[in-house]
Amino acid sequence: MSLAVRPAVAADRAVVHALLTAQLVEHALPADADGIARGIGFALAAHSPAWLWLAERDGRAVGVFLANQIVSVEKGGWSLWVEETYVVPEARRTGVARAMLRAVCDEARRRDLRAVELEVVPTQSAAFALWRALGFTDVHRQRMALAL
Repeated sequence: MSLAVRPAVAADRAVVHALLTAQLVEHALPADADGIARGIGFALAAHSPAWLWLAERDGRAVGVFLANQIVSVEKGGWSLWVEETYVVPEARRTGVARAMLRAVCDEARRRDLRAVELEVVPTQSAAFALWRALGFTDVHRQRMALAL
């Protein structure tokens, strides 16, 4: 079984939409189809700061990764904020998420980014274990948001 991780392209819109919708539904979050499509459109736009990547096993999409490149004063340069990482249930614990993160981190290093940051829902023990195994450390902060 071959696993490939690559940046998504316009032809991937439908599969990316399906994967991101599945993730939101699984986490009991609003899965507004139009909002997801708009987000994907922004991510795929020319000169977008977004990194939208797919993991494919034997030609079938099994994972999606979405992050935004941002300027960080704290990190002293560019940083990558991971917005979404999702692997379909039947492909979990088979190395897909690890491969996506390794590919993204390798690319971030090539682009001279200073950090990759993300958040994890406290109940996702498998995700915590993966991120820690990849060298991520805890940052003790409380995330807040204001919907506009």
